Amino acid sequence: MSEDFEALTQLCLDVIHMRIGPAEGYERVLSKQKQREETRSELLDVLVLTEPEAEFADNSATAKQNFEAFVHLLSNTIIPEDVLRLELDCYKAGKDETTRQLIRLKTKVYFKQAKYNLFREESEGYSKLVTELMEAAEIAGNGGGEYAKIVKQRVLSLIGQFNLDPNRVTDVILEVFENCPRHKIFFIALLKEIEVVREYLCALLGFKYTFYQCDKKRTPYSLYVLTAALIQHDMIDMLKIVGFMVPKQDSIKEGHRNRMINAQERASKAETISTASMPIDSRSFDDGGPSVASSQPISFTTVIQIQEDEDSKLADGFNEEFVLGTNQKLGLACALLESGNWKQAQTLIDRLPEYYAVQASPRLCRALCKVIERSINTFYNSNCSLNIFGSLLKRHKPILEDHGNGLKAVESWDDLGKLSSILWYLGPRIAFRASTNIKLLRLLTVYYQKVEKEELARDEKLNRIFVEVVSECLLPSLTLSDTNVALSEELWQLLQLFPYSWRYWMYSKWNQETARHPEMHIMKGKIYGRTKYVLKRLSKETVKMMGRQLGKLCHIHPATVLSYLLSQVQTFDNFIGPVVDSLRYLTSLEFDVLTYCIISQLADPSKQALKSTDATISPWLQALGTLVGSLYRRYPLELNGMLDYVLNQLKLCKSYDMLLLREIIQNMSWIESISGATKEQIEALGGGDLLKQEAGGYSTATKNRKAAQRLRDALLKGDLAIGLCISIAQQKDNIIFNESQNLPLKLIGEMVDQCSDTLQQLVSFLSVYLKNEEFARRVPSVRELLAEYSLGMDATMCLARPALFSKVFENYEAAKKVTKNSVAEEKDGKTRLDTQQKSDLFGTALDEKMETLAVELKEALPELDAKSPMKLFTVFWMLTMHDIEVPTAAYERTFEALKKQMKEDTHGKSKKADKNLESKLREEQKKQTEHVERVRTWLANKKDDLIEEARANVILEFFIQQCILPRALFSELDAVFCAQFFFLVHEMRILFFPTVLIMDRMLENVAPLIAGLTENEANSLARFLEILLVNAQKWHAEKDVFEKECVGYPGMITKSSMDYQTFRKLCYRWQVRLGKLFVTVLGKEDADYVLIRNCLILMTKLTPAFPLLASAISQMESAAGKLRDREKGKRDDLSLMGASYIGRLKLRNVKIYAVPSDFAPVQIKKTPVIEKIVKKKTEEKADGEPADKKPKVEKNGKGKEAAENGAEKTAEKTEETKERKKRPVKATLYVAPKGGSEAVKKSESQPTTTAPTASEDGEVITPSPPPKKSRISDRLKRPEEVAEKREKGSPDSAVSSASKRSEKSKEKKEILKEKEKEKEKRVGKEKEKEKEKEKKRENGEFKKDPKRKEIAGPTLPDPPPAPKKDEKKTSRKAIEFDLDDVAKPARKERKEERKEKKEEPLPKASRIAEPVARGAGSGSAGSTGRDRDHRGRGDRSFR
Repeated sequence: MSEDFEALTQLCLDVIHMRIGPAEGYERVLSKQKQREETRSELLDVLVLTEPEAEFADNSATAKQNFEAFVHLLSNTIIPEDVLRLELDCYKAGKDETTRQLIRLKTKVYFKQAKYNLFREESEGYSKLVTELMEAAEIAGNGGGEYAKIVKQRVLSLIGQFNLDPNRVTDVILEVFENCPRHKIFFIALLKEIEVVREYLCALLGFKYTFYQCDKKRTPYSLYVLTAALIQHDMIDMLKIVGFMVPKQDSIKEGHRNRMINAQERASKAETISTASMPIDSRSFDDGGPSVASSQPISFTTVIQIQEDEDSKLADGFNEEFVLGTNQKLGLACALLESGNWKQAQTLIDRLPEYYAVQASPRLCRALCKVIERSINTFYNSNCSLNIFGSLLKRHKPILEDHGNGLKAVESWDDLGKLSSILWYLGPRIAFRASTNIKLLRLLTVYYQKVEKEELARDEKLNRIFVEVVSECLLPSLTLSDTNVALSEELWQLLQLFPYSWRYWMYSKWNQETARHPEMHIMKGKIYGRTKYVLKRLSKETVKMMGRQLGKLCHIHPATVLSYLLSQVQTFDNFIGPVVDSLRYLTSLEFDVLTYCIISQLADPSKQALKSTDATISPWLQALGTLVGSLYRRYPLELNGMLDYVLNQLKLCKSYDMLLLREIIQNMSWIESISGATKEQIEALGGGDLLKQEAGGYSTATKNRKAAQRLRDALLKGDLAIGLCISIAQQKDNIIFNESQNLPLKLIGEMVDQCSDTLQQLVSFLSVYLKNEEFARRVPSVRELLAEYSLGMDATMCLARPALFSKVFENYEAAKKVTKNSVAEEKDGKTRLDTQQKSDLFGTALDEKMETLAVELKEALPELDAKSPMKLFTVFWMLTMHDIEVPTAAYERTFEALKKQMKEDTHGKSKKADKNLESKLREEQKKQTEHVERVRTWLANKKDDLIEEARANVILEFFIQQCILPRALFSELDAVFCAQFFFLVHEMRILFFPTVLIMDRMLENVAPLIAGLTENEANSLARFLEILLVNAQKWHAEKDVFEKECVGYPGMITKSSMDYQTFRKLCYRWQVRLGKLFVTVLGKEDADYVLIRNCLILMTKLTPAFPLLASAISQMESAAGKLRDREKGKRDDLSLMGASYIGRLKLRNVKIYAVPSDFAPVQIKKTPVIEKIVKKKTEEKADGEPADKKPKVEKNGKGKEAAENGAEKTAEKTEETKERKKRPVKATLYVAPKGGSEAVKKSESQPTTTAPTASEDGEVITPSPPPKKSRISDRLKRPEEVAEKREKGSPDSAVSSASKRSEKSKEKKEILKEKEKEKEKRVGKEKEKEKEKEKKRENGEFKKDPKRKEIAGPTLPDPPPAPKKDEKKTSRKAIEFDLDDVAKPARKERKEERKEKKEEPLPKASRIAEPVARGAGSGSAGSTGRDRDHRGRGDRSFR
């Protein structure tokens, strides 16, 4: 060692005296360091010794520079710079403060005399003292009271023998005590035997604490344990020793604030995870498989480690070890709690800020938890411990003696409630000791279970305390636990005993109140960051792996994970499937938190349920609805919270959330909305429950019986089902009358449809999954629903109908049992009843219920009783499709499907199941057939009493307004029932039931109906009208069918029995009027959206029976095509509906009628050619130039082309006119016969041979106009057919009807006379104008136009006045059909048409023949074929 030291010294001197350079010296030092590790310390000593040589060298300046360069090379490479700064003066150049410190240090070391205790030099006495104390402590163990006296004598002997300082001996005892805290009983006894003064002990400990306060030293925890033991045994005063401790109160508060700020930063930082700096080698999956390529995602464990490393960097300075080492007060409190001294520790903790002690030291939290656990152990063992293995598992631990300073042992539930004051200090940090958490949790669970079983009386004060304990301590402790699934399940065992409102309140506090607990805030940030990382990698392929990670995260803080997950689902609706699959690893508690999170999202006031652009339901609400349906179908979530939320929203008149109820019912059961169903599905819905499930359901969702049972149980809890039904029905009226003022009409229609669909879904679900008796017991009576709840008749009967029939069947079965018993007694044990007996019993039961219902309806609707047929009203509203018709076709289709499925199935079990299902369906069909026969038999027996003769006059309006319209608009199934019931009543020949009048009224008043219907209501009405038109077309198509099903029926009698041709005319009028209505609506560019949509819905549904005329089809196609093109890009849904309608028209397979005469015996009224010419003249006068000569100027710059085309067309017309001039023109004139009215009649009955007739191709040649004087009288007279019908009428009401008609006819005559006078004046003025024009022509002002004279022909003479026709008196009040007047034209056109009418329909040949060009050989009227051809061409030329 000396050789190396000398070599280093010589090396430094060579550097100073410039024999070698600093770099060479540095390299030599490096070589020596590699050989020996001790070179560093030796080199430092050499530098300290040789530094003064540089000052005394010959060239001191250069020597110093070389030495400093050499030292700088050594700095931080061989010797740390900090050490060099302390030892060498060359490093302190220019730094006065450092120089002064160095001077002081050297003065203290070399010149200051230390005060030595002279006895200290004799260390043998202290060595023997320490040895004696250590051996005595081991021998004494936990006892030591008597042994302490012996040790005292030995210590005193050592003090005397070695002349030891007593104060120093006491200090040595404390040092040994500090290092052997487990023998504290012995040392305490020894100190008491020595009788150490308390103040001296306090000062001695204070000196120790003061020693650790300087130079940032950390106080050892053993000193806190020593102090706590002395305080516990009252050896020192705690408040006095605290006076020696740091930090002060202000510093503690400042540190607490800094901790909160740091927690905020840590939480924000933890929300973002950066994996960019991760090494590629660490990228692998967590599934235990082999490492994958670097392109694979980073493993979740690695991500967590990255996050924890970043957090630990930010938490530096706030960790527990550092805090306990610097905060002596906190360390003492922790030691006091570990010794069980709660009273003294509480005093110390109360002097600190709130939650400061537990936030800064998890060790203190565990100590406090241990104190609490010790106090509840006995009570827990008596109430919760199973003690299966007896005393085998009991651990005999030494009992900690707290000398009365600990907690009192809990002996009752009240004592447990008092313990809550200690739990408030902990809060959620009770999770730091899992055993304490579980024991307390199980105790509370046992308490609430006993209260629920009524083994304990409910104490409200105690209940409030326990609820606060759960919300403040137990539930948030899950966040600070390390993925403890067992704790989550234990918590759910307790929480499920609370109402959902309490639980959601707890979840809200858990999720939001994290400001007081920074640990929870930090953990929430970490969970949020990890959740974002997982969801970015969630897909259909990674559902299993990422679902497990989501489950682990939910075990810690489910609200954070699920809230972020829901936000993603609302943004990306295609994310719903993977999310639902990934939630399979959640616990029951976490599923309940999921329901709370969904409700929180729905109730968020910052979210708008409607889109601001088009006022439709927002996508986020629709996505949540879909998610809710999928979740409740697949997982066992509690439903009461969600259902109550929907009900409360309905009470607040908010109907948007009904979407949730629809999705829940649709996904948890097979029942769906009826809207949008096909004909086959609606037909199947009229069958039994099995047929509804197999053929009536059109959902692809898997049927889940368990889910349906859960939904049923939830709806039955607290009569929630009936409350929802009533609220939904009331909400429909609220939407119509209140919300419609502020919302778009389209949205209002959708909301009304949603109410109806949801109500029907809910009632269908309840009727299927509830027993009839239970359903009838829960539903209020019809009177209550109508009067007290103010429901409509449709909603009331939809809700009450299942209950009514359940009572009917109950009474029927009871009557069958009684009858069987009586028959058995009479016939010696034969108890079988025949069909007639069953029908009689069923009819009696139905009669009783009908009478009861009629009484309730009279009480609830007194305004209907006086003027309405209540029996028909009651029967109509009580029956359903299941009661009046068996869907045989639907059953047959289902049987065929089952047979096909059995052929495809290869497993025996599935085949057996299909056979069982088929047998059940056949049995169901048989039962329904018997039921329908009994109902029809009952109706046949009661048909004469359904409509009273006194109320026959009001049946038309009443049945339409109070029966058909309310029920037909409710749903498509009800619309089908209305139509089937309508024709059933017709078939049964019920008196005073006006079948044809109702059909006519419904088909003629379509326009005002469709303007105010929603989309579903329009579909329902269209379904009803479709059935009407299809049946009407069946009667129209074949005369035999009409005579079989209509002739002689009361429903087909208006004033007399309607014949076949009259009915065909009526059908023609319906076709024409519907066509005009639809064409008019579709042609309006400014028409309302709802009106056009409803028209398109009706048109689409009516395609099987409308339009059937070729001309009407072309008109409808043209109107729909124009609408399609017009609305494209504006209202695309209307454009699409128009295109769909055109496609349906082309694809349908129905009989088309080319001309109206093939459809019905009607005459087509064509405008005479003379009127066309007059109209053309008036247009030319108004424009100043003929219309055909005007060039058309278009905006698109094609005016020249249009003008040229117009000129070419004009030239072509001129050539055709010249050719027509060459042909002989023959105009037949009307010659007034002599002989007055008789001659007129004769001339009408025998037309002249020279008059032209109708052509074979269907064109009509207009006859000459009748005399002007006879036109007014003819208009007042009806055709001969109507007169004959009046003559056949009954004479009962002749007097009253005749008087009324005579008064009306007089008024009409007077009005017509006045109009005739005005017309004569007008004609006189026109004649004067003609005379003036003639004068001008004679003077040469105008040239005569020979073409007009040839075309117009000679002037017509005035025909003779027609005789007046006597009006016949009728005897029966009824509605007449003016079948000749197909459609009412405009007012001027009606006047012209009325002038052309005769007393009876004139033959076609008696009208004015249009002037046509004939060929050379067509002089006689007999050449009909040739004349028709020429007339046709002549007519086209005029057009």
